[in-house]
Amino acid sequence: MKELGRIVINPYGEERPIYSPLPERTTPPENIIIFPDKKEHHIDWRLNLHHIGEIAKVIEDAEIVQEEGTFRVPLTNPKVPFAMGLIFADGHIGSYTTDSQLIIDLMDTVLTTPNSFLVDAGDTFDNGIWGGLQFEQVLPPYMQTFTVEDMMRELGERYAACVIGNHPEWLFTSAGQKPEMMFAQKMKGPVFPGMGLLHLQVGQQQYDWAIAHNYWGKSKINIHNTCVRLRENEYPQADVFTVAHEHIWGYMKEMVDGREVLYTRPGTAKLRDRYARIHGIAKRGQQCGLAVIFGAEKREFNAYTINDAVSLMKLREEIAQSY
Repeated sequence: MKELGRIVINPYGEERPIYSPLPERTTPPENIIIFPDKKEHHIDWRLNLHHIGEIAKVIEDAEIVQEEGTFRVPLTNPKVPFAMGLIFADGHIGSYTTDSQLIIDLMDTVLTTPNSFLVDAGDTFDNGIWGGLQFEQVLPPYMQTFTVEDMMRELGERYAACVIGNHPEWLFTSAGQKPEMMFAQKMKGPVFPGMGLLHLQVGQQQYDWAIAHNYWGKSKINIHNTCVRLRENEYPQADVFTVAHEHIWGYMKEMVDGREVLYTRPGTAKLRDRYARIHGIAKRGQQCGLAVIFGAEKREFNAYTINDAVSLMKLREEIAQSY
């Protein structure tokens, strides 16, 4: 780097050199392409890469998505030492193939159940802009985003976390608009790019929840294989694993190295899926409605159907009120 001068840095007269902010470089003669009567063409690969690194840092600092994040569950009834996390995945809001009443019911469930919150595993809205999906849209993409934003507004602090799925990501691939910005404006919790680790604080207990919209290792014979791969390769210390995207539903517990882990496949609200039928994937999507109940005082976590989970939470609330 070129020295520009020196300055006195203390009362004792000690000096410190001042350097130029960028290394002084000259283009090697063999890299200068000269054409008669035209501008000289200068290329310096070191300087180019230096500037690329600076720009990349600017872009990285502006990102809203994160790899990990913490959510402290608001215990609306502190007397109930449990919290219920409802998993919402593949809502595909805006398509006529989606059961919109199912989504309304799920949101109302979160709003009316004590100590409950929502975890969004991706493809919240459909954004069907290619492959014939555009003919399924009853709301244009911009109205779909407005709808989801208003839904987040009503849920408020109960909207714990969101993973960006492949359908919203088409906003970026087609127009350079990152879908996470709309979530960032309304959400209290973290936004993950495709997958992430949610540190869940429930009363006195903390749980790690690995959430991915999609992951490799898919199997129709063992639908939880993709969750196992997510644990083995990405989040070996997590407690709960959720992988969406395939519109299948189920849950299973496994003992790994002396501790329990829970695998969940959350289903979908897109119940009429022409693409799946034509391509031999499935006759119809499996309806979402899966929840995980976490202990706030004692460390425990289990998955339930949404109806069983709500009944259990409301029973616990009735018991708490009787004391």
